[in-house]
Amino acid sequence: MFLFPKIHSQFMEFMLEHNRPQMDGFQRWVLHPGMLFQALEKWWGDQGLRAVPHEGLDLYSFETDGGRVKTVDHETRIPAAFAGQVVKIDRDFLGKSIYISHAIYTDDGRQLLSVVGHTIPREGLKPAQQVAAGEIIAAVSDISGQKSNLPPHLHLTFAWVPKDVRVDQLTWKNLGHDPRIRLIDPLPVILSFL
Repeated sequence: MFLFPKIHSQFMEFMLEHNRPQMDGFQRWVLHPGMLFQALEKWWGDQGLRAVPHEGLDLYSFETDGGRVKTVDHETRIPAAFAGQVVKIDRDFLGKSIYISHAIYTDDGRQLLSVVGHTIPREGLKPAQQVAAGEIIAAVSDISGQKSNLPPHLHLTFAWVPKDVRVDQLTWKNLGHDPRIRLIDPLPVILSFL
């Protein structure tokens, strides 16, 4: 059996740095079971079941050191978790998803891919563009006025993708269903600094 390497990002350090004063005093994300990786239940609306297990992690509200609970919004800026190349920007049901391939590989040649969902990409961001770790790539999508019972939130997915998979052809549908792709729980990746 092949073991995949553990990866850690400075995502949260970048997130806190770029979202001052909104996230000053950040202590922890407030996470409900349906927000977590592979969750089968929804955390919004009727809180029924999802059509497929959750491919990543939803970040919506956080607690500050004063015990106050705040939420992300359309002014929340989103950094790249790792340096990489934007391979695709695609519409999702709350905004746009940004797919980034990273020069991080497993021993068997799988490449790390991150997908940031429900965003408004920063002006000028396009496929084939290189981004640095911590560089702002987007903001959380402003869904006011949309017919959705989901609040604005950030979705993160990380995956090990084999070299024979064309990352520019990935979609939310095949990302979670292709048995060759190994999804990664984002929580330990982004919270390694705590």
